Amino acid sequence: DGSRTIQWPRGELFMCQPSDDQTDLILFRGREPHQRWRAYTTALLDVAEQCGVKRIVSLGAFLAAAPHTRAPRVTARSTDPDWQTQLKDWGIYRRPSYEGPTGIVPVFLDAATARGIPHLDFMGQAPHYLQNAENPAVTQALLSYLSRLLDLELDVSPFDEAVKTFRAQCDQAIALNASVQAHVRQLEQEYDAAADESSSPLRHEDLNPGQLIQEVEDFLREEREEGDKG
Repeated sequence: DGSRTIQWPRGELFMCQPSDDQTDLILFRGREPHQRWRAYTTALLDVAEQCGVKRIVSLGAFLAAAPHTRAPRVTARSTDPDWQTQLKDWGIYRRPSYEGPTGIVPVFLDAATARGIPHLDFMGQAPHYLQNAENPAVTQALLSYLSRLLDLELDVSPFDEAVKTFRAQCDQAIALNASVQAHVRQLEQEYDAAADESSSPLRHEDLNPGQLIQEVEDFLREEREEGDKG
């Protein structure tokens, strides 16, 4: 009708009670603020303490030299000794070594440490050549690790079809650019070589993305075979 409205960025809090014998969860989702990070962090941690939060888990992703045709790698760090042990057993624990510009999450977790609240930070590796794409494979991998960490028994299978579609679309997109195709092949070789040297990921029965990736690869192979017949 021609009228205009202002839509303020908002953060949302959700309460989750998995079962009687499991710890309650408070879920927070919000946009990174442009300014007043200290005030923002203080307000959010005040709410967390008022709600009795004992430990914090952060989920995020960063752009890396990772091919979209392989299972997303997830790394993690934690200030909680028990969680550190679990992460080391899974082969995904990484000591923080980055120095440079930062986002709100490290600022928030640093403030949580100052208040004596232990935390864990999961980070998924997304292909750097797909900077503006929402990656359901990374989301599924993060949720799979979170599910195991907190014993939540999350059903991540609804992501299966989205991942198949996403990878098929990526294949179609890079097929139009020979240089990008060559770059992806190089990333695949580096990924496979690193897999032989680094710690193995969660076992097949513990992590759904393992089965997912095989299904996606079969799907893409069938698509290529159909294309060759055409």
